[in-house]
Amino acid sequence: MIHRNEHITTSIVPSTVRYYTLPDSEVLDLKAICCFAATGFFLDDDTYYLNQKAFRPATSYSFDAQGNVIKKERYFKWHYAPRKITFTQALEEFTYLLEDIVKRNVQDRRVIIPISGGLDSRTLAATLADSKQVFAYSYQFEGGPHENYYGSSVANSLAFPYQAFEISKGYLWGVIKDLALLNRCYAEFINPRQMAIWQQVVTKGDIFLLGHGGDLFFDSMGVPDDLSTDEQNKHLLKKLIKPSGWELGEELWKAWGLEGNFREYLKTRIEQLLNTISIENANARLRAFKTEFYVARWTAVNLEIFERQLPVCMPFFDDDMCKFICMVPEEHLANRRIEIEYLKAKSPALASLPWQKYYPCNLYNYSDFDTFPYKIKRGIIKGKREIKKYLLGNRSDARNWELQFLGKSNDPFLQSYLFDNSLEQLLPSSIPKKFYKLFQRDAHGYAHSITMLLTLSLFSRLFLNKR
Repeated sequence: MIHRNEHITTSIVPSTVRYYTLPDSEVLDLKAICCFAATGFFLDDDTYYLNQKAFRPATSYSFDAQGNVIKKERYFKWHYAPRKITFTQALEEFTYLLEDIVKRNVQDRRVIIPISGGLDSRTLAATLADSKQVFAYSYQFEGGPHENYYGSSVANSLAFPYQAFEISKGYLWGVIKDLALLNRCYAEFINPRQMAIWQQVVTKGDIFLLGHGGDLFFDSMGVPDDLSTDEQNKHLLKKLIKPSGWELGEELWKAWGLEGNFREYLKTRIEQLLNTISIENANARLRAFKTEFYVARWTAVNLEIFERQLPVCMPFFDDDMCKFICMVPEEHLANRRIEIEYLKAKSPALASLPWQKYYPCNLYNYSDFDTFPYKIKRGIIKGKREIKKYLLGNRSDARNWELQFLGKSNDPFLQSYLFDNSLEQLLPSSIPKKFYKLFQRDAHGYAHSITMLLTLSLFSRLFLNKR
């Protein structure tokens, strides 16, 4: 879309990605697509096209009558300026801020809240403990982790109306075109599971309350605070490049005859982006990088599924919460302490429920997870689960890509997209054939490549053909 004589300002953490088109000729940005194939998200303001850009976070744009950007100004930069406050003070400030954000966004509207086994949705549920206008739901995959156990436990503890969903194997093929039109193929299709059930929950309320970002903001990045910049770059490459991502990116780079070396290009891009963040503390810097470049270009893409239906409240991405994070000492943020202590104080009943990450422990005894008694208990639980799986002939830990890609019922759909003639206008047919064969031999190692080729196939079919 070309913006003429407009002024547009983005949030610090946008809940959706918006784009602008410059009045230039339309040419595919092949280097950007190679990076997308390797990581699963577009870097910085890259898009599929050289003349189309994504609005950057925390930035004000002004356009002239022809649609050219005449002014681009950053109004907020991630920083680390910790105040000398105690943990108790940090918790009190968090409590007031979180509950105020929820209150002013929700007001008197009926709330829809998805609940999982983590802490973020449980924390938000606690802010609504006294509300009578909440509908809670959870979902799990057929044969996947038992998310509904945690969802029902939280909802029952707070007496919320609740519904559990099970997403069936192969659900993706019935919604993949709609999902591609929603996210415009700027993210893969495996992770946005809510697409399978949104029609069944959207009538239950007036606003979604989502916990995205809590696990990012209220924990450390797991590195020493004084980690060197070189080591930070290595850490990012390890985290961002998916299994077989390098291989697929290099294959596309060579097929398109791009100059230079793909690995060096991507390494340099990530290093340059990290260098835009002037923070000495490594954990704070890496958190800022992930928020600025990953959350803004991956997480936000699939939030479109929610925002197309109802307004969305995301307290952890609120501008005030972002500013708060910059002023809290890292030691207070680490290890989920703030959310844990908030839940203990706000709702001991919720804090007493098992935490999925440390099952069967709860927020009062999770530190005992690796002690001998709990190792014995976990071993017994695992043994019972394995016996049940053996007797029923299924898995209780199947991953989404396995449920959507593997098996005789999924394979015809997968092949129909990978070997679609429309994909050949973007890349040689030898590439999907090669990676499909590799996937047959090593499904886990090449699941990412297949996911990205599937995404590129939908892009070619739905968007490239019509331009």
